[in-house]
Amino acid sequence: MSKLNLDKNKINEAREYAFKIAKDTQTFIDKHTTVTVERTVCRLLGIDGVDELDVPFPNIVVDHIQKNGDLGLCLANYLASAIEFTGLSLNELVNKIGDNSIDITSFPLLSKKKVKSILQKYIDESLYLINENKSKRDSYFDKYGDKKGPLLYVIVATGNIYEDVTQARAAAKAGADVVAVIRTTGQSLLDFVPYGPTT
Repeated sequence: MSKLNLDKNKINEAREYAFKIAKDTQTFIDKHTTVTVERTVCRLLGIDGVDELDVPFPNIVVDHIQKNGDLGLCLANYLASAIEFTGLSLNELVNKIGDNSIDITSFPLLSKKKVKSILQKYIDESLYLINENKSKRDSYFDKYGDKKGPLLYVIVATGNIYEDVTQARAAAKAGADVVAVIRTTGQSLLDFVPYGPTT
């Protein structure tokens, strides 16, 4: 007997429905991507910086694929295939995408295995940097220690970076241990070097 006197059969039935809905939703998610996820893939590959108009290169690459190809086929497939068929480095390729002198969606797509082998060195370089940043953070904890007990966690989510900074400073002065700036859903922590204000 439950404390709320609920029918256990109905509870189990509701859970079964919830499981089916979640499974269907996850199946849909697994077959699709988003602009934000693909920009995150760019950053994982080390694509960074901005063009002369201060537009981030990850945005440029994703916009190029949206315009000329099918983003659902995944950015990594297009990039690896273009690298294979042109012999260009990833950086050279991105610069050519930026100045509209190449269409990376025009090359035949490679197998997943080949894509992974071509892009693995770029991924490894990014993961190395992430691990270095983690080690640096851990060294601060070793040096200064960590707070005992629960952390005071504050979310800043104005949508305007200038307001976020003001609120984050106020939260830190008031004793917040962690200040989280909420950004676009799915945006990776790899996006740690934003270019220009988000307003």
